[in-house]
Amino acid sequence: MPRKSRSESRQAKRPAMARGAPPRLVLTVGLAPHDAYWLARIDRPERFRYVALGDFAQADNPELCRPRAFVAAAVRQARRLGERPAGVVAFDDYPASLLALAVARELGLPGPSLAAAVACSHKAWSRVLQRAAAPSAVPRFQVIDPHRVYRPGDLELPFPFWLKPVKSSMSYLGFRIAGFADFERALAASRAGLPRYTAAFGELMKMAPPRLPAGAARIGADWLIAEELLAGRQCTLDGMMRGGRMNVIGVVDSIRLPNRVSFARFDYPSALPGALQDSMGAIAERVLRRIGFDDGLFNIEFFVDSRHGRPMIIEINPRFSPQFSDLFQKVDGTLTHQYVVELATGEAPSLTRRAGRHRVAASCVLRSDTDLLVKRAPGQRDVARVEAALPDAHVSVLAGTGDRLSDLAQDSYTFRYGLIHLGARDKTDLQGKLRRAKRLLRYEFAPVR
Repeated sequence: MPRKSRSESRQAKRPAMARGAPPRLVLTVGLAPHDAYWLARIDRPERFRYVALGDFAQADNPELCRPRAFVAAAVRQARRLGERPAGVVAFDDYPASLLALAVARELGLPGPSLAAAVACSHKAWSRVLQRAAAPSAVPRFQVIDPHRVYRPGDLELPFPFWLKPVKSSMSYLGFRIAGFADFERALAASRAGLPRYTAAFGELMKMAPPRLPAGAARIGADWLIAEELLAGRQCTLDGMMRGGRMNVIGVVDSIRLPNRVSFARFDYPSALPGALQDSMGAIAERVLRRIGFDDGLFNIEFFVDSRHGRPMIIEINPRFSPQFSDLFQKVDGTLTHQYVVELATGEAPSLTRRAGRHRVAASCVLRSDTDLLVKRAPGQRDVARVEAALPDAHVSVLAGTGDRLSDLAQDSYTFRYGLIHLGARDKTDLQGKLRRAKRLLRYEFAPVR
């Protein structure tokens, strides 16, 4: 994939907005305060104005969401505005991002097809389609029906393997299975936790069924997928499909804790060789064309075995990575929130590269190995102290005073309570800034009784 030089990136021109032209109306689904914060900081934010659609609680919480009813109400609301919107955006994962596509479809606005996004989001459907486009980049897998009884001989993969819901986020109910007893416990946990979580996704599957090979359509929203373990370095390729052509925004390295599930940090730019990054881009383009995903941002998680040069797909997300938006701005000069809005309104984003203030950036995740009660979370003064001491730092306090960490969205092994985004000259400078930021934040915890 061709890469723009720094000088070329700085010279790239964005579509001009006529002087004095009124801002274009953009509808939002599930817009959270932190995303509104970033939207106010894109290049020339006055180009757009935003109107929220629908019930925020439904767009934010899949257990409360009823997609058909939500979309119908949102479309009625949009049509009452008396002005044709330019586009619909969402920045959160499930269900907001899929609801936004469903609303855009009903209003005839730009965006990826809902069917393609559903196919990407359904891990088993996505695997079937990936295998058709790039078989060497797909691990061995087996679809698991949680409602049937399994015996050890029914499992096609040797232990250990990963067992995941076909629809999840943040590794919810994802487990490393070491033996058949682990498998049975994971199945029981999935039967208890998934039906409420995936009901909205099941409805979205019916609203926009993709074209699938024979037999794949029967795989339910609350089913599971077993996958062989992968080795190598984990990373995420963020990119954009527009008019059938793909552009890579950047590749971010995912640094895991020793449990091999929970993320400690996300580093940009990737330390992987350029040839491997190009190989990942070629795989991404083949797969997304096969699925029919176009006119939207995406991210694809990979494991890369640098010894053999074999990128293997972990999963495809038919949306941008909001957690990385600030990292791309620190290094490349543009928030990816901006690309989302521009693409959703029919504009042609001009990707910048290496035009930011920093050479490296990282999203550092604050985690605990055990469930805790937050006695004191950092307040506005604490956050301001960090951001004053470390210009361009950005702190997200995820757990507030009085929260129990397990009551927040977590993976199956650890408990995250905050994020610190930093830009730096190099990795050594970054580690020093992280140590300083942690000292300045004043978290206090107590054991859960």
